[in-house]
Amino acid sequence: MVGKIISHYKILEKLGEGGMGVVYKAEDTKLKRIVALKFLPHHLSISNEDNARLLNEAQMTAKLNHPHICTIYDIEEADEEKFIVMEFVDGVTLRTKMKETVLRFEEAINYATQIGEALEEAHAQGIIHRDIKPDNIMINSKNQIKVMDFGIAKLKEGLGVTRTMSTSGTLSYMAPEQLSNSAIDGRVDIFSLGILLYEMLSSKLPFRGDHQAAMIYSILNEEPEPINKYLSEVPSEMLHVLNRALEKDPEDRYQNVHDMVIDLRRLKKQTGGVTHHTTTHEHFENITEPTTKSFGFLRSKSKKQLAVILLFVLLIVCAVVAVLFISRGPQLNPDMKSQVITLPFQSVRYATMSKDGNWVVFPAADDKGKFDIYMMNLSQGQPRKVTNDFSVSIPNATISPDANTILFTRYNYNTNLNEIISVSSSGGSERVILENATVADWRTDGQRILFLIRKLITYNRRVLECWSSKPDGLDRRFEFADTFANRIGYRNAFNYSSDGRSIVWTKNFKEGYCELMIRDLEKGTDRQLTFDKKFADDPIWAPNDQIIYSSNRNGNINLWIISASGGEAAQLTRGSGHDMRMGITSDGKRLLYSEIHENIGQIKLGNLNNGSIQQLTFDDRARANPSFSPDGKEIVFIAQELDDISYIRNIYVMNKDGSNVRKLTDDVSFKNYPTWSADKKWIIYAARPTNEPLDSMRVYLIQADKPGPPRMVGYGFGPLWFNEKEFTFVKLSLTTYKGSVDSKEVQRFSEDSIVVRPILNGKYVSIGDNRTAQKRLYTNSMTSYKLSGIKNAKPLYLFRDLIYSFIASTTEFYYRRKGSENELRKITFPDLSDLQVNFDFNGLAPTYDFNLSNDGKEIVYVQSYWKVKYIILDNIFK
Repeated sequence: MVGKIISHYKILEKLGEGGMGVVYKAEDTKLKRIVALKFLPHHLSISNEDNARLLNEAQMTAKLNHPHICTIYDIEEADEEKFIVMEFVDGVTLRTKMKETVLRFEEAINYATQIGEALEEAHAQGIIHRDIKPDNIMINSKNQIKVMDFGIAKLKEGLGVTRTMSTSGTLSYMAPEQLSNSAIDGRVDIFSLGILLYEMLSSKLPFRGDHQAAMIYSILNEEPEPINKYLSEVPSEMLHVLNRALEKDPEDRYQNVHDMVIDLRRLKKQTGGVTHHTTTHEHFENITEPTTKSFGFLRSKSKKQLAVILLFVLLIVCAVVAVLFISRGPQLNPDMKSQVITLPFQSVRYATMSKDGNWVVFPAADDKGKFDIYMMNLSQGQPRKVTNDFSVSIPNATISPDANTILFTRYNYNTNLNEIISVSSSGGSERVILENATVADWRTDGQRILFLIRKLITYNRRVLECWSSKPDGLDRRFEFADTFANRIGYRNAFNYSSDGRSIVWTKNFKEGYCELMIRDLEKGTDRQLTFDKKFADDPIWAPNDQIIYSSNRNGNINLWIISASGGEAAQLTRGSGHDMRMGITSDGKRLLYSEIHENIGQIKLGNLNNGSIQQLTFDDRARANPSFSPDGKEIVFIAQELDDISYIRNIYVMNKDGSNVRKLTDDVSFKNYPTWSADKKWIIYAARPTNEPLDSMRVYLIQADKPGPPRMVGYGFGPLWFNEKEFTFVKLSLTTYKGSVDSKEVQRFSEDSIVVRPILNGKYVSIGDNRTAQKRLYTNSMTSYKLSGIKNAKPLYLFRDLIYSFIASTTEFYYRRKGSENELRKITFPDLSDLQVNFDFNGLAPTYDFNLSNDGKEIVYVQSYWKVKYIILDNIFK
């Protein structure tokens, strides 16, 4: 073929050959330019299918105009051969470059970003590449990426190209849904790009196998080796990018390339000038063993001189060791003074102290459970109310270094989001500065704040992202992310260094523990500070470069101190705990911390006829989700196990008067919403192991009268009964499924994003459409609901943001509206009167933690409060 002229193209040389065609370098004799021509291989028959595939490639790729996509000029036919005329890229494939050299960290990010930008353009045109691999990526002489070969791409609108292993990508770079022949979209390219990025960084494939079956098994079932096995100083953002790109479930993956490109661009900005090392052999080729020639000067010395030299060296070593030993632990003052702060509130939350040590700012609740911000002078001891917020939940507050501005987190039940509020310390109007954010923390100069965003990946699965902004919420910057966001009660998880150049933060690990990390904001790198594989939280950076934090490394949760440079930690407090730091003065002499910071939940029984309330539980532990038995004689609920940091909850049952408390489950998992079947034989509930993400929730059945090993019925949440044997639950796709105690199989019961729930023991159904945020109440029974929806029935009631009791009387439906304070309402059937219950059940919060008896006469609910004791430590350091 070389030297031949086809049409007006002179073939100059063969560039390469693959399964989809042979590529030649050629001269366009008309336009006097160098191009590349792609032909079908000669050994293939030129069938209609081959021609159609070649034509599709040209038509699709010709639609793309992007600097990182190889340009298509034309498609022609000569001598019964079709060929594509495309841009000639003077360079090498990424595969060739990776064989020749180890890519630098910044170089890999740069290439991945360019590839992502190319895919972003293709996906916007409805084109999926489906074969991203090093062989299809060219690097030109300007070190720019060109993505090649969209010949097996598939238009989203469907060109009808068959998805087979031979035409849908190279096995090592394929996504799980390609291997299982499932429906695919642009997220397969994201998975392939994640593999490619991992390979560029480590020179290894994340999924491996000696043969095809082993490779398929690895992609479908195995997790990659941690990238930090091959790299040192891996930024947490890189772990975040790789973890999200390589999620096996497309729903857990980046949902579009644009988001991945944004994260890669952030990495590019943060990693300039940072050196990263790999463990591959290329880095050790030039290292040689020292020879005796290197120590030749010793042979010229006498034994006496040698002894003097050795003694001198020994003294130096001893001095260095002594200095290191002295600096290994902070020097605590044995004569430090402590003082307990007395507060006139039962329920208070996370406080802070002004930098001069004169003021403490804290959220506290009144006797109705409504929170406001208070400020108290420590020498005078009289709290002053700063806000008139009357919020159900204010978990924390912090004050600016100049003591003029208070920031606090408030949960907005109307939006289901946390928001950060700014208010003057002298009082006045409050202003929302950040939405979907929590845990504000001030930089020492008062010019910036840190805050946390729980970013939703799938239902109940979040990534914790740390951002910074100006105190008014403007000029927001992404700082880093914790990719394993497993803990529910994330508290003050970070703090600025005194110079504002670094952050100490708490990193979660999959095994269930957390450690302290130091983030260099200029370099974008992390350094692990603690290695206890225990609980570590609430770090605060003292002015003398000591870090105070909470840990259970000796059993109880106490305060510990460790140098920011590392070394041994020293124990600061030694009580029963839980101890949590809250603030430190600018001179480091005064520390505010809390003791016994616990969420207490007491179960109460309310009479709907006369409004009387009876407390059923009294010991200090968290409880939730109480539910009456069908006959109204017993109550099932979940209660805390062990301590506040484990989040283990088990299921308990007690008599309606609070007597005869007994435990039904005993395992290390977090559980919620247990309910009885109509015949009182079964209890259904949702649970997940405490070391697994929130989206791993499973639904279980357990016999109420003869507890034994629970039976798993499926993955999901929100299980509800609608008769003695049948139940429903919701999968993470927000689709309702139906099951029975007599069968191990479950059936889909609704369309996607439609949640169907029984009320009034299954006589009516509530249908929530998550696409329109509407809920409707229908008269149809559960058994008449079909996948196609409810037919021949009109909705009785349309409502939004409703919180209701899943089990109620046969004539009344009790509910609450979000943001309606303590208001409890009911709908009576069949006249549909909507009435307010004229009793104030103290502590009834706008949550799902309440339940009605079947006869409609009693309500059971949980009143929660926070038990905290504030303590001042003075002169903690020598």
